[in-house]
Amino acid sequence: MSTSPGTGGTATTDGYSYSATIDPGNWKEIAGTIMTTTCTGTGNYSLYAIGYSGDSYDTPTNTQMISSNTGVANIPTGTATSGGTSNWAFKLATSGSYSPTIISPYNNYANIPGDDFTKIATYIPGTTGSATSSSVQAKYRVYITSTQPVGTYTGKVKYTMVYPNDAPAPKSKLYMQDMVASDCTTTATTVYDNRDGEAYKVQRLADGKCWMLDNLRLDLTNSTILNGLTTSNTHVDANSLTSLKSGNRSAGAQYASSGFVKWDSSSPDNVYNQAKANADYKDTTTTSYGEGSGKIGVYYNYCAASAGSYCYDSGAGTGNASYDLCPAGWRMPTGGSSGEYRALYTAYSSDATSFRNALSTPLSGYFYNGSARNQGSYGNFWSSTYYVGRSMYRLFVNSSGVGPTDIDYRYRGNSLRCLLGS
Repeated sequence: MSTSPGTGGTATTDGYSYSATIDPGNWKEIAGTIMTTTCTGTGNYSLYAIGYSGDSYDTPTNTQMISSNTGVANIPTGTATSGGTSNWAFKLATSGSYSPTIISPYNNYANIPGDDFTKIATYIPGTTGSATSSSVQAKYRVYITSTQPVGTYTGKVKYTMVYPNDAPAPKSKLYMQDMVASDCTTTATTVYDNRDGEAYKVQRLADGKCWMLDNLRLDLTNSTILNGLTTSNTHVDANSLTSLKSGNRSAGAQYASSGFVKWDSSSPDNVYNQAKANADYKDTTTTSYGEGSGKIGVYYNYCAASAGSYCYDSGAGTGNASYDLCPAGWRMPTGGSSGEYRALYTAYSSDATSFRNALSTPLSGYFYNGSARNQGSYGNFWSSTYYVGRSMYRLFVNSSGVGPTDIDYRYRGNSLRCLLGS
């Protein structure tokens, strides 16, 4: 199946640019993209559309016409041709012997589809045919108020045709849980965690493995997110998941269902108890924390990092963690002298700067004794590998060095990265 754009229009579609001049206080209809469908076999298909800004679908402005002038309000999607708000909309028209059925409301002017691909037309022939063809034309309407600043505004719509007509809808976002090795390239790519919709950068680094370039930000203080964890979306087994969700651990267990670690001096034996909700660190953005997105992410003690699978009392427990809080299909890196942190460090010739830049490690600090510490000084990242006693291997970074075989106590709250693959 193929699509061929025609001429005219107001939006950019798959690299084809269309423009129009509209006087303030008026609206204009512009004949737009013409897609010629050619189908073989049974000749059935569906047509999907989505608005987007720049080259991505993940911005809140994906259904807006973006102003080229800084500080000027964008033009949202809408169907009005008068009033106090500029807006733009689109509709479909068809021609040819094998025209698809336009799905309401897109047979008249309607809002630009946002957030995900929306089915706008479908063709199901009455009999099997071959080499069937028809034309589907997208028309656009833009209304400009008299107060809209003069300038250039750009709106975009992407159209995708799916064969057969009942095939799964195209995805506007690549979710981490759906990724395979070929999805990860040597260029940083934005992907999404389907548990909470958080966006992360991932990249295939010098060791040939696909790494997260951001700290995990899965907020277990959010009961909806916590209760939505399953063995299908998280690298965990059923027993550990029950443990994580229940929080029914003894006072001596190094457990924090919230993902944060807090020292409670009033508890028996000064043990680490379940942490209180503290999402202040989840989305902190600042360049003072070093490389990476600047987002500190969520601090996890080891019970939380292991998704409830490695929750031992102080000093107890041996062996490596089999499960973790990473998305399904991903896992914690291994640590120690033969671990994956060390292998990645070696792949960058044991050069600390190259390693930190590649892995994009913010100096996110850690959580201890009720507060975050050493933010902007160094960062700690859990591994799945056991060291001794109550300690696990971790990655340590600061502004001048890297410790790929460092260790830390399980009760501390550290950052978490994930690797693609089992």
